[in-house]
Amino acid sequence: MYIKAIYCLILTVFLSHSIAQIQLHPKNRHYFNYKDKPIVLIASSEHYGAVLNTDFDFEIYLETLQKIGLNHTRIFLGDYVESKEAFCIETNTLSPDADKFICPWQRSDIPGYALGGNKFDLAKWDDNYFSRLHQFMKSARDKDIVVEAVLFFASYTLENAPLYFKNNINKTDSIPANKYMTLSNGNVLQWQKKYCIKLVEELNRYDNLIINIANEPWFANQANPGFVSPPPEATKKWIQTVSEWIVEAEASLPKKHLISVDYSNEGIVIPEEDLSGYYRNISVFNHHYDRNARSATLNYDRVNRVLSFNETGLMPPSTPQYRIQGWKYIFSGGALYNNLDFTFQVGYEDGSGGTNFTCAWYSACSDPQTKYQMAALLRFVQSIPFINMKPDFSVVAVNYGDENIYPFVWKGHEYAVYFEGGSRAKIKLHIPDGVWIVRWINPSDLKIISNEKIKISGNFCELLGPEYTDDVLLHITKTTQGLR
Repeated sequence: MYIKAIYCLILTVFLSHSIAQIQLHPKNRHYFNYKDKPIVLIASSEHYGAVLNTDFDFEIYLETLQKIGLNHTRIFLGDYVESKEAFCIETNTLSPDADKFICPWQRSDIPGYALGGNKFDLAKWDDNYFSRLHQFMKSARDKDIVVEAVLFFASYTLENAPLYFKNNINKTDSIPANKYMTLSNGNVLQWQKKYCIKLVEELNRYDNLIINIANEPWFANQANPGFVSPPPEATKKWIQTVSEWIVEAEASLPKKHLISVDYSNEGIVIPEEDLSGYYRNISVFNHHYDRNARSATLNYDRVNRVLSFNETGLMPPSTPQYRIQGWKYIFSGGALYNNLDFTFQVGYEDGSGGTNFTCAWYSACSDPQTKYQMAALLRFVQSIPFINMKPDFSVVAVNYGDENIYPFVWKGHEYAVYFEGGSRAKIKLHIPDGVWIVRWINPSDLKIISNEKIKISGNFCELLGPEYTDDVLLHITKTTQGLR
């Protein structure tokens, strides 16, 4: 009896920990499960420098996210940092002052790092960095904020990376940026593995963690010409290898974390050979600049894992499109939407800041209201039984307007339709007979525009919505109460 009681106690503790950790939802793997509840992740986050920029007060930042009602953020772990002029961003948390950049490796006694100060010693870990990283993760955990932690990136600024041959005393090989995320990167690979395993081990204790292998591995490294392309096969092989490092490192550790990777800009079909081959350990597929939710619409019925749109941009600093794209993506079956928000800056960690963009080819969100609109999206989705719902155009008999529509449905139970464009919605839907509550809602703040109870007969209903400017939301729920 005593042994049985001990076994039951151990099993209870194990199950409580496994339920607490963010995972794919066992009932619907298109969504997350966290603390035994289905969730989606919605963010309006700073530019990933919260940990590596010691000037940035991440406590104020995380408190702000919690207060607003957001549940996600994204950080770079230190193999990548930007110079002041990178991407034409005037003020940027990812480009700290020379003496404010902290990363996993200690500085040596030898001057010559590209962005100022001494070179790095890759054989020595920086305890101050790991102390700051743990403080950030604990604070985020306490606020129920899930963190996607990014291991690798190169872009066109590899010369700033600690692993770049000029920036360390360990004689890493000189390689071009498009070789950094390949298995043909010389002795850089061994240092990447040590760094990866160290970070995986340090972060293993956290339930609120998704491990991202690489940000934009296609950057200046595309398999195909054009804006929308995955990385080439050589980089896919490297991604598979890094995923195996993570899986092997966590095999002997208490927690097994979700692994994500950035798959492409916008969206393309993710082929089965990728899903079962190079990306077999990947649970979350990220996409950038997916303004028409193509990654979700092309892959929802094919890929039984989470689809994510985790970086916005390439639009004016202030536009309703940052809100609109979030609603479109989630209603197309996505489970994560992260608006890149430049109102979070050093000295303005409460989101009251902003930045200028100094060239025509890049700009992103710098609107202080967008983060609150993202919180409204999260509140609405968490208020409905989304785990039972899916994008389903079969319920639409006729859409009379010229707007784009995104129906999100649990047939016979609950219907939500997001309208974007146009000025007044008129729609005919297949809905079972009965009494239903019909609400028209402003997506920016969830204020109810109209609320009525209707009786449906003939399994159809035709609805005329209010006039609107950018978008409007229709929400239909079944009720057992009759008409009065």
